[in-house]
Amino acid sequence: MHPHISPPSLVQQVSALRDRLETEYGEGHDRAERALLAHARSHLVELERLTGALSGPAGTDTDAVLLGDAEWDLVHDAVAWSAEMFQIFARTAQDGPLTLDQLPGALHPEDRRAVSRMLTDALVDGRPIDAGFRLQLANGTVRPVHCVGAPRFADNGCIHAVWLAIRTC
Repeated sequence: MHPHISPPSLVQQVSALRDRLETEYGEGHDRAERALLAHARSHLVELERLTGALSGPAGTDTDAVLLGDAEWDLVHDAVAWSAEMFQIFARTAQDGPLTLDQLPGALHPEDRRAVSRMLTDALVDGRPIDAGFRLQLANGTVRPVHCVGAPRFADNGCIHAVWLAIRTC
């Protein structure tokens, strides 16, 4: 990406994803594909609702809902976080994004095992992600969040990345 061109907003990304889903996949060819497409569409509807609610004027309310997204590229060992993810995890850009290995350390201790299992299911079995859990911030604050996401597959069928959208509750 050109350094002077900002990346598309989350609202634009969700809209583009919905357009691509409809253009490339339509209604699906068999029952399993139609079920997966219906599942994807339901998540896109929820993401559009959330991003639409967030696109209004920014306020100073510290309890405002935040919606961020991230992708962990397993092949290139790279992490990309939206600005909102840094806010959700109370991290600065200088801190950098968390790796998948570091992510459990940012979770409430009671939620670590379940979230680790969910990520393992996504990375090993290709399962979609949809769960609520709690973050435990460095200052001790507990922040409930809801997460949806999915593994990303390479052309050879192997999982090469995992994408997550996280919103504060």
